[in-house]
Amino acid sequence: MRNGSVLLIVSIDTEEDNWNRSRHDVTVENIQELRTQATLFDRWGVRPTYFTTYHVATDPEAADVMREVTDGGRAEIGAHLHPWNTPPLSEAFEPRNSMLKNLPAELQRAKLERLTAVLKETFGRPPVAFRAGRYGLGRDTVAALLRCGYRVDSSVSPFISLETVDDGPTFVGAPIGPYRLAPDRDVREPAPNGPVLEIPLSYGFNRGPFSFWDPTRRLLEATPFRWFHLAGIAARAGLLKRVSLSPEYQAVGDMLTLSRRLLEHGVRHLQLSWHSPSLKPGLSPFAATAADVARLYACIEGFLNGLSRLMPLTFVTTSEAAAVLG
Repeated sequence: MRNGSVLLIVSIDTEEDNWNRSRHDVTVENIQELRTQATLFDRWGVRPTYFTTYHVATDPEAADVMREVTDGGRAEIGAHLHPWNTPPLSEAFEPRNSMLKNLPAELQRAKLERLTAVLKETFGRPPVAFRAGRYGLGRDTVAALLRCGYRVDSSVSPFISLETVDDGPTFVGAPIGPYRLAPDRDVREPAPNGPVLEIPLSYGFNRGPFSFWDPTRRLLEATPFRWFHLAGIAARAGLLKRVSLSPEYQAVGDMLTLSRRLLEHGVRHLQLSWHSPSLKPGLSPFAATAADVARLYACIEGFLNGLSRLMPLTFVTTSEAAAVLG
């Protein structure tokens, strides 16, 4: 790592085509698009982390593509667990069960064991980094990670609550920089000497300090202010916007602003992330057409170009970042 440089993690949720959750007719055609994406990464020297699902790892053609784009240490393969179609499938197929944290502890562990074994068998080494599908991380998930040999997680989305989304987790109050997790604590609460390092996704606001603007935003979203749509008005006016480092959701300018704000808050890493189905038109809500995919690529490149002009960068995989930050 160069003196004064910022660690930039690029992570892709590398998953099946089926944006609407399914256990049947699961396809992985989008994985072929990783070859085109890899040419962009090679040009910039990006070494991404592919958080990879069960159905990608068990499809021979998709697995061949994954080996090709990660050959020679060009990338890291992590684990991405979609509980609704990762065996064993003993739970009911219902929305609440799509959040991993809501499943019984033994079932979480069994699914993670299966995914881990498949990734090791397919790609020759066990994954050490993990991201929960739908970010559905919970205490029992942390315990399962430990049992399966994981030491790095990247599921936490600071300032975001998914409590009203199929009884998902809340990450409101979680640190924006790396911290330690332990099974006996809320996943938002740092555990001194905890055995798993959390490297959060990059979320924040276009204004600082976040400690002021986060509760302000939540106040605007609460009753009775919600009825006046004040949070939306403030965002459209540019007064207060919650921003993530994702080209699926944000424009280049907003991502560069967030990067500056995160660094002002003392964060030493930035994490740019998106989903692999967005690389193929018509699979994700972010890329309905070929023009949308082209805009996604332009946004990624525009961000990398703009960020590299602002500060020196060191491109790292998730586990490499953990070695520096942990």
